[in-house]
Amino acid sequence: MRIWLQTIGLDLSYKIKKSPLLLSFLVLFLFYCGKDSHHNPNFSFDFSLPDLEGKVHSRSDFKDQILIVDFWATWCPPCLEEALKLNDLYERYRDKGVQVVGIALDKDSLELVEPFVKKNKITYPILVGDQRSIACLKDFKGVPTTILFDQKGRIWKRFDGSFDLKHLEETLQLLLEE
Repeated sequence: MRIWLQTIGLDLSYKIKKSPLLLSFLVLFLFYCGKDSHHNPNFSFDFSLPDLEGKVHSRSDFKDQILIVDFWATWCPPCLEEALKLNDLYERYRDKGVQVVGIALDKDSLELVEPFVKKNKITYPILVGDQRSIACLKDFKGVPTTILFDQKGRIWKRFDGSFDLKHLEETLQLLLEE
């Protein structure tokens, strides 16, 4: 990383040695925030998790639909912003075959998530996640992580970090035209 920074004219070696926080920020900024990727469409990810009422949902429940799965937590400010964007998106596209599912990864999910969902009138299903729900997710980096599945259940797009709403909607439009 130091060599790369020097090639663009930055020599932060002294500051990085003195500030582990700066190093952490640089790593997150350069390699994580807002990164999106088009993963192998044959890579599968499934879940079987309870919602806030205790009803268990799995990916197969949303067969033949475009599915957006959002991993989030109440302690993550970008996640909370995304939940509101996804709620709006869900309301606009639900009648067109688009389903949004949130997977809350808070340690005490019910106590923390329920008040947020009620206060913000989140209408899409919120599931209670755990370590098992992310263990089978290849290269999980943290929250927020949003995965877009096409109508055949294949991963079409994955956003590690905050997603760009315009980009997500453009991708949805492409999938809806298929």
